[in-house]
Amino acid sequence: MHEGLAIYLSALFLITTSSCVTVTSAPAAKDTQQTSFVSQGNQFAKDGLLRESVDAYKKAIAKDPKSLTAHRNLGIVLVKAGDPQGAITNLEISLSEFDSNFETNFYLGEAYRADDKYAEAIFRYKKALKIQQNDVRAMKSLAWCYFKIRFYSEALSVAQQVQKIAPDDEQAPMILGRTQLKLKRDSEALATLKRGAEKTGKQSLPYYQSVIAEVLAAQGKSKEALETWRKALKAQPMLAGALLGTGKLLLESGQTKEAADYLERAVRIKPKMYDGHYWLARSLEESSPDRALRYFNYFRKNAANDPEFVELVQDARKRTADLATRVKMEDN
Repeated sequence: MHEGLAIYLSALFLITTSSCVTVTSAPAAKDTQQTSFVSQGNQFAKDGLLRESVDAYKKAIAKDPKSLTAHRNLGIVLVKAGDPQGAITNLEISLSEFDSNFETNFYLGEAYRADDKYAEAIFRYKKALKIQQNDVRAMKSLAWCYFKIRFYSEALSVAQQVQKIAPDDEQAPMILGRTQLKLKRDSEALATLKRGAEKTGKQSLPYYQSVIAEVLAAQGKSKEALETWRKALKAQPMLAGALLGTGKLLLESGQTKEAADYLERAVRIKPKMYDGHYWLARSLEESSPDRALRYFNYFRKNAANDPEFVELVQDARKRTADLATRVKMEDN
């Protein structure tokens, strides 16, 4: 089952992987007001007041557009504030002075990753890890980037290193288990994820349950998978992956109306989960062929070049042709 950057992991791994923002103090300057704005921004950032911090850094930059410290610190805070493009702009400006700084490279990697620029993110995480070896944050993010571009062997290697370095980390088993699943190592994946679920917190448990259900479904244990997905959805009703998995199993059992309800919710929450559009179209073929046709076309347009969906794209092409003929006949 294909998942985009932020299904199970949105609450765990996206761009908030560290609990605080490390900022750099401004050097002595003639413009004390500009320096004061940077200091204010630093304090706001430490206090978790991101909006106020952003405003202070922007005032510092307005006073001195060449303040690389202000650009760098603003970029870090913008990552935390969910503005990856703004973060990229400011962090890249700061590189002439901070290119050898761990935090600058790490947060630039986070910004690239949030903007789906995985090659650039990988470069920055690797650079950060040369500066600060075995940093767990950077290693987890690097593993996820490899996962996203389907470099599963590389993702597996980094995830295994993370588990050795930080055996009690709550997120590491999720990365490792999902990678094992992609490599068709279902039994290993299930064991890894169950161990992670046993020691994770209440907030993270539904994410583990959802991926565990994926493994169970891959093993043909549909009933157990459906029960597990429903447990996850009871705690986290907005889990798009769990909605997708539940919808697919309901569709397989002939419950097309119920399946469509789950699948519509899944694609509404996560439009870039393209296979969700395929399965939603499948659930609507009989009841609403015109809508099914639109969803099939959307899937084909966006997943045409994705090697993971070759078979689904071919099937969607055939079904689209049949539906188009059917809709045309009904219109006449």
